[in-house]
Amino acid sequence: MVNTALYNTLTRRMTGGRPSSTQSINALINSKKQLLVATFANLIAQLGITYYVMTHTTLEKEKDTKMLYLKFIGFFVFQMVLTGCIIYPMESWKRLLCFGILSVSWGLMLSFFKLYISPDIIKMALLGTGAIFASMFSVGLLLILSGIELGYKWGLFLFYALFLYIIFQIFAHFYTVPVTHKTITVVGIVIFSLYIIYDTNQILQRNYYGDFVTASIDYYMDILNIFIKLTSYLSDN
Repeated sequence: MVNTALYNTLTRRMTGGRPSSTQSINALINSKKQLLVATFANLIAQLGITYYVMTHTTLEKEKDTKMLYLKFIGFFVFQMVLTGCIIYPMESWKRLLCFGILSVSWGLMLSFFKLYISPDIIKMALLGTGAIFASMFSVGLLLILSGIELGYKWGLFLFYALFLYIIFQIFAHFYTVPVTHKTITVVGIVIFSLYIIYDTNQILQRNYYGDFVTASIDYYMDILNIFIKLTSYLSDN
């Protein structure tokens, strides 16, 4: 999956508005209060849409494996186009509209999980995803308070790590590799967990000029990818 922090790393320069290492946590939160409130409000709303669509959509199990793959590829391409619209500089309401459609699309795609994975595993994955996000957000916050700012080199490192991970996943799907499925899945969880730390660090050190849509789409993709990996790990599917 593509994380939009990669796009930000490669196309946007870091600007002012970075808190000093001596700022208190209250001063830091207050300085970013409006951005954080808007970011998390939108994030919660979009995740709520995805969850509602996922839990209230009933799909039939696809017997043709090739057709199932084609459907997922179609969903993926459609989602990439929508993600491009969200990060493209245009009116906020248009980007939010694209975000809403993306959330519905992800909900439809994740509804397939109910056909192959038990509700208990999905519930455990949801709780685990929430715990990981809260923990990694706290780490990103603590890094800023300690005066540690993750710059573009960290972004490039994560970009290459994710790129190699995707290539390895594709290779492992078609060929036998001396690595277990669970090990590959854990590596994915670690990468996207690090992205939460990086995205948090970026949001708190960079001036987004009120662009909460970009900030929330970064978190949205991190959370979805961790949920998918956790579900895969718990179900070994």
